Amino acid sequence: MPLDHVIVLMLENNSFDRMLGDLFPPRPDPVSPGGGVKGAAAQYSNIDATTGKQYAMTATTAREMPEDPGHDLSDVLSQIAHHGSGFVSNFVKKYPHSPATERQQIMSYYADGALPVLHALAKNFTVCDRWFSSMPGPTWPNRLFLYSGTCWGFTDMNSLHYWAQPTLFDLLGNNGVPWKLYYGDISSTYILVNEPDPTSTGSLRYFYQDAKGPEADFPKFSIIEPGYFGKTPSDQHPPHDVFRGEALIAEVYNALRANDALWQRSLLVVTYDEHGGFYDHIDPPASIAPDDRRDGSGFNFDRYGVRVPAVLISPWLDPGVITDTFDHTSLVKFVLQHAGLDSTGLGVRVSAAATNTIRPHLRQTPRDTTHVLPSVPVPNFFPPQEQPELTDHQIALADMTRVLASRIQAPSVSVPLLRRSLDQSPEREAQLAIDRFEAFLLDRAKS
Repeated sequence: MPLDHVIVLMLENNSFDRMLGDLFPPRPDPVSPGGGVKGAAAQYSNIDATTGKQYAMTATTAREMPEDPGHDLSDVLSQIAHHGSGFVSNFVKKYPHSPATERQQIMSYYADGALPVLHALAKNFTVCDRWFSSMPGPTWPNRLFLYSGTCWGFTDMNSLHYWAQPTLFDLLGNNGVPWKLYYGDISSTYILVNEPDPTSTGSLRYFYQDAKGPEADFPKFSIIEPGYFGKTPSDQHPPHDVFRGEALIAEVYNALRANDALWQRSLLVVTYDEHGGFYDHIDPPASIAPDDRRDGSGFNFDRYGVRVPAVLISPWLDPGVITDTFDHTSLVKFVLQHAGLDSTGLGVRVSAAATNTIRPHLRQTPRDTTHVLPSVPVPNFFPPQEQPELTDHQIALADMTRVLASRIQAPSVSVPLLRRSLDQSPEREAQLAIDRFEAFLLDRAKS
């Protein structure tokens, strides 16, 4: 009975220390330090350069962060400078009128048990404590490393960039490996020139439907994108309630556990694209560039981004901590290795990850998980709230859907969508973006 299915749930914008740090003490390995901040949080601090006030790491119960901390390339380089001493000052630079309570949130973490779903899974399954985002920058470049092993030299989120690289989806599809993309409301994969096959793309409800079916019919590889917009965004991106993401994790996990034949052959990877401006005490190590493409930013892709949470949930792994250094390309390489495929075309970093994947940690046979967390309760979350403004990520996604709408073949569909005004409430802007995306997928399905 082999491991046949790899499911990746990638959430948004949280650091390892913020989400998992209180579960583990620091691991001061001189070569590859890791671990968390349990029992030592107070020793990690940042000084607000404008006031001289020191902000030490403290536990928080706040489930919503009102402002979106900076996480563009320039922000992250400023944050991680001098061993991570610039997180608070960078936030203050972006939000000079922010109260001290918000500045503290940059340094805060969720105490053991405060995230009931993620923490329960971390304690019962496998945590990677040196999984770094693929570059020190925002969402799209980091997600592109998962989709294709490279961000094609771009370091920002401009929907007009020509991201024309070969993709993991291409490689799997061209070799007959079934894959599926499940999305909450909009999929960021459609920033790619080589857009995913719409027949392998479906809303999140199809994941739950497919998970109930025969194990043999479930895709070999799948990616789950959370909801980014609307009244129930589940991505955990500020300012959204982190418990909405907790609920999504629970629902995905419970769906797999409810089908034992599928569970016994599956690996669920819960991780995050990047740290979102929140503090982590581990310096990002050096990396190798995936290719020779550069966008003029001056960044050479020779350093990973900030460390992010990564929990591997499967009967094929022993519980505990893996201390190897990974990034999102390590997962790409593992998927290709497991499918027996060569990584040619997906960047040098994927090729170099040949011995740097989770493959050596797999068991020869699955462990008995009959009584290991057979399900997790789905937590309640805050009632729907309208955002006062869209985040940078949501704006970028809305821009992407405008480009997609312009490519719809039927003018009777595209023209009204393009003419609908964006000078309206954030809630209506969000709905327009979703409408454009759904119309584009429907158009592609017909063509």
